[in-house]
Parts: sequence; C-alpha cells; structure tokens
Amino acid sequence: MKVSVILVGAGLGLRMGGPVKKPFLQIHDKPIFLHTIERFFQSDMISEIILVVGESEIKSLREQWKGTLDACKVKKIVAGGKRRQDSVYNGLCETGRDVEIVLIHDIVRPLVRREHIEAVIHKVKEYHAAIIAAPMKATVKEAGNDLRIQRTIPRNNLWMAQTPQGFKRELILNVFSRLKDVDREFTDDAEMVECAGYPVCIVPGTDENIKITTPEDMRIAEALLT
Repeated sequence: MKVSVILVGAGLGLRMGGPVKKPFLQIHDKPIFLHTIERFFQSDMISEIILVVGESEIKSLREQWKGTLDACKVKKIVAGGKRRQDSVYNGLCETGRDVEIVLIHDIVRPLVRREHIEAVIHKVKEYHAAIIAAPMKATVKEAGNDLRIQRTIPRNNLWMAQTPQGFKRELILNVFSRLKDVDREFTDDAEMVECAGYPVCIVPGTDENIKITTPEDMRIAEALLT
C-alpha cells in the first residue's frame, strides 16, 4: 500500500515573530522542517513526502537542501495557497494515482512518534479516516461575551486534535472537490471530512506532539528533541 505524506508549512507564522519563518528556525543546528521530515522518513511504510511551503521559499529549498531531501523521499515541493485547505489541496493534487493513503501533517510538529504515524496508517486501512489526538486534561469552561462562565464542559470525551491526519486518497480528494471553494476556513482536514458526512477515528497520542507556534514551544522542542 503506497502512502504519501503532505507536510504543510506555507503559513506566515506571525505568532513566533522574527524574520525567519517557523519551518526554517534551527533546533540543535537543524531546521525544524528537516526534523519533521526525518520522523516520517524513518518509517518503511512511507512511500513519498510532498512539501507545501511559501512560493518564495521553493527555490532556496531546492538549491540548499536538494541532496538531503532526495535522500529522505521528498518527491516534490509545491507552493501553498491563501488558506490552509488551499495549501493541502495543492499538495493533494501532486500525489500519484497509485497512492492509496494520504497523511497530512503540520511541518512544525517535529516531535511526532513513528509508532503514532504507523498507527494512523493502520487505522486508515480499516476505517478510511483517522487522526492523532491527545485526551483533554484541562478543565474547560464555556463563557459568554461578558466572560461569565456559563458551564463547565465534561472532558471525558474531549480530545485535542493533532496531526498526522490520514485518509484514503479517494475519500479526501472527493471531500476537497466538494468543499475546497466554500466560503469557510476549516481548522483542520478532519473537520472537512466530518462536514462532508464521513466518520473519523481517533488514534490516542500524547501532549509531546506539539505544534511549534511560540518561542515557548521552541524551548520545549529543544528540550525534547535529540
């Protein structure tokens, strides 16, 4: 079964600040995007990797990292779009027709575990759509516009969605063909699949699989990455 990975990193990264976009920040003398690529390259179940980045970054990536990317199963580098779903769709269009499963992953989640990547693939084989998620640990309050608490939401069945999110290629392409042009910004790919009426399964993950968004996240990743 051929599995394609789309690593999405075309966002502006405004919350981090500074002149360097998040995927290219260095942790232990290696850019974040390369840490993430290596996590997927380590799995024999992965057939190819597609990078989706800002259009202005494609040339430098190809010039500076071509040998490394070729060795890590990176087959294509494509430009992202205005919204996240536009970027993902650009990556999906580059997957081969012989691909059966597509994993979509935030390029700035370099701490994903190999066993979780492969668990998602196995779950997709069985149920067609699956994501990594961590159980909610915090107490969640719902408040009104006046910031007065209206209720405490039971957390037993609440999960924090992460990536990778995996889908049968035929399913996710069908969903995007139906919803990619709607006037709505989806927060993740599973939300689109849910909106289209398909069930999505959860693979339990851990809080370690953080998305690097702030300087604090960088410090955590530096401590955890070896």
